Amino acid sequence: MGAAANSADKQSQAKRGNFWRDVRKTWRYIKQCKWNLVGYVVVSIIEAIIGAALPIISARIILDITGNQMEQLIYAALAAFGLLMVTNVGQYLKDLFYRRIYRHVMVEMQIDVARETMKIETSEISRRSSGLFIDRLNNDTRDIAGLFMEYAYWLSQLISNVGVLVAIFVLNRYMFVYCVLASVAVFVVQQQRIRKQTEVRRKVKKLGEQRTGMIGEMVRGLVDVKGLNATESILNRTGEYIRSVYQQQYKEQKISGRYGVLSRTVQYGSDFLLVVLGAYLCQHGLLTIPSFVIIFNYRSRVKGLLTGVVRIAEFNKQFEVAADRIYEVIDDDTFTKEKFGNVHLDRLSGRIEFDNVSFGYDKERMVLDDMNFTIKPNERVAFVGRSGAGKTTIFNLITRMYHADGGVVKLDGCDIESLDRPSIRNNMSIITQSPYIFNFSIKENLRIAKSDATLREMREACRLACIDDYIMSLPDQYDTMVGEGGVILSGGQRQRLAIARALLKKTEIILLDEATSALDNETQSQIQEAINNLQGEYTILIVAHRLSTIVDSDRIFVVDGGKIIAEGSHKQLMKTCPYYRDLYSKELEA
Repeated sequence: MGAAANSADKQSQAKRGNFWRDVRKTWRYIKQCKWNLVGYVVVSIIEAIIGAALPIISARIILDITGNQMEQLIYAALAAFGLLMVTNVGQYLKDLFYRRIYRHVMVEMQIDVARETMKIETSEISRRSSGLFIDRLNNDTRDIAGLFMEYAYWLSQLISNVGVLVAIFVLNRYMFVYCVLASVAVFVVQQQRIRKQTEVRRKVKKLGEQRTGMIGEMVRGLVDVKGLNATESILNRTGEYIRSVYQQQYKEQKISGRYGVLSRTVQYGSDFLLVVLGAYLCQHGLLTIPSFVIIFNYRSRVKGLLTGVVRIAEFNKQFEVAADRIYEVIDDDTFTKEKFGNVHLDRLSGRIEFDNVSFGYDKERMVLDDMNFTIKPNERVAFVGRSGAGKTTIFNLITRMYHADGGVVKLDGCDIESLDRPSIRNNMSIITQSPYIFNFSIKENLRIAKSDATLREMREACRLACIDDYIMSLPDQYDTMVGEGGVILSGGQRQRLAIARALLKKTEIILLDEATSALDNETQSQIQEAINNLQGEYTILIVAHRLSTIVDSDRIFVVDGGKIIAEGSHKQLMKTCPYYRDLYSKELEA
């Protein structure tokens, strides 16, 4: 029993530690708006002081009315009017400061989440739903951004309503003690509600991620869904996620409803007992009737004081849930982040080596098994083999999308694990089988590779990729919006735009992973000519199923079973490698 209690205490302390840790992390965003924050705090303090004074002045007004003190009544009313006008101006200034701070925190936090998401290992991204990151970036940042502003608001409300308790204490101590006890009773009920709702809210957040991810999948895969006549199947699956979210939200609402009834019952009961207690005190000469009227009218302000306490406690829980999820992405080790070395190379010459490299995506089945090869600078090399042989995996290791499980990948003689990010990513371009085209203009899509590219440079790259003529035929030419995923472009046009994007970067190493697979024969021959024009100037690595596209390579590596089983020119392999000869013959037959 004692051990269980100690364990629970430790968990509670850990949670409190995490809460304050997350508050400190959020503070680093808030303090960047220090002058707006100072303004907000100063105005809040002034409002709090006025809020504490107003109930006392209001009590004075009632006593002056009942005591027929008309001259004092006018002065008290004038003081109340002046304070309320100050509060009115203060509210405008607070709203102004709040909006500035909220906007800054929201923007900076969302940018940080996006930046840190980009640093997550490719393997992590591949096995998780995109909804996880989208939901956290869009929704959880909103919860956190309002943290300090919510605190400042409700603390000012608390301080304002403290004046009510002070006034009640001055008027009658018995009534003061009763109001405090009644407030505690309501607070206990509300705390139970908050605890139960927080448990459900965590589930809602988790299910919301899955729903967002599924909806994104449905929209991105719309064409394929329609083509397969799978609309009902996808809708049913999407509907399951949507229903699960709203079922949990309904559960949260039911908890709120049940405890709302209980809380209101306690409040109404406390109001009744307040009347009973007041009547008893008046009968026994312990409370004057004017004081009783004042205290009875103050009961809503006492509830306002309680609401502030409850709201802060509730926001603590909301913040805790959101912060756990946000800082898992920004600072935590929940998601494995890419780690690079500190060796920097401005420009690679293009030498690539695999020294006994092994790799497996699931750690149980190795895709590459002690693979060895060397590619010399400015050499054009192709990798061929059946699907699943590990060709694309080789590219993933060269670009450091994944870490080798064994052996060493070297660039210019340096272990790739020792190189910093720019040394790797700035010195190579990869063109994949299914490149992603963003919902930008053609010009903006190209400038992803080189932000300061001129129109002349873009057109030169597009001419090499055999797409400039098509772009110039469009009404808006390079300013044409291509839609999500490049929907207005054909598969071949998307591929050529991706090739142009890579060529614009002008890196020493160019990797083409089935880059001509979506092209017709005529366009493929044009791209092939462009690639031939680059030969001798760049280190070019090609993965291709169409062996006719790589017959002019300096060397061809034949991949099977995670190993290089043969290498040589096309003519050499046709003579010495039955496996390669068989692949080539099957293509000719097809």
